[in-house]
Amino acid sequence: MPNSHYYGLILAGGRGTRFWPRSRKRSAKQVLNVFGDRSLIQATVDRLAPLIAPERLWILTSRELREEIVRQLPEIPKNQILAEPAQRNTAPAIGLAAQILTSQDSDAVMGVFPADHLVGKPGAFRQVLRAAFRGAQAGRLMVVGIQPRWPETGYGYIEFPRGAEAGGVEAVAVKRFHEKPPLARAKRYVAAGNFYWNSGMFFWQAGVLLEGLRRHLPR
Repeated sequence: MPNSHYYGLILAGGRGTRFWPRSRKRSAKQVLNVFGDRSLIQATVDRLAPLIAPERLWILTSRELREEIVRQLPEIPKNQILAEPAQRNTAPAIGLAAQILTSQDSDAVMGVFPADHLVGKPGAFRQVLRAAFRGAQAGRLMVVGIQPRWPETGYGYIEFPRGAEAGGVEAVAVKRFHEKPPLARAKRYVAAGNFYWNSGMFFWQAGVLLEGLRRHLPR
């Protein structure tokens, strides 16, 4: 059953340039049926439904895609599908969503999700999300890491202390975030064994996030 204090922000503003020519400005990959008969963003909402009710989902997209997303997701209130006037860093948009949520629910715990993930085991995936939400509800800032299967240069990496357990749904402290590396460095990360891919999924109390933004990004 969905928790009444859990909220989701789905980031769906990308243009999907790496998926060109199928993905275009007005039909980016997140609104395409890439796997099966549901678009990527529809599949994202489907995966989250057992945890987050549609009325507690917010979507951040572009002006060009908003109309199509509204059409594809009639279960999401239209006023919760937001169009960015211009593509900028996601931090201000996430901060705005956190402000809206805290004004509605002082105990709001929010998860941030990319709209274009492929998840092969949705049940196990939701088990991880539940653990992340629980950690966030306890006041921690949580991120989901993915054990790397190859030295990928298109993802950021999360470094955690050597010897820490990161299997299953156990949470470990993050030592450092690393930007997308060149191939040689990515190979070192994978060989080291204490680096995970950064999934782009983050969890926190909305109020805790706002305090962090005021402290570290006051402008």
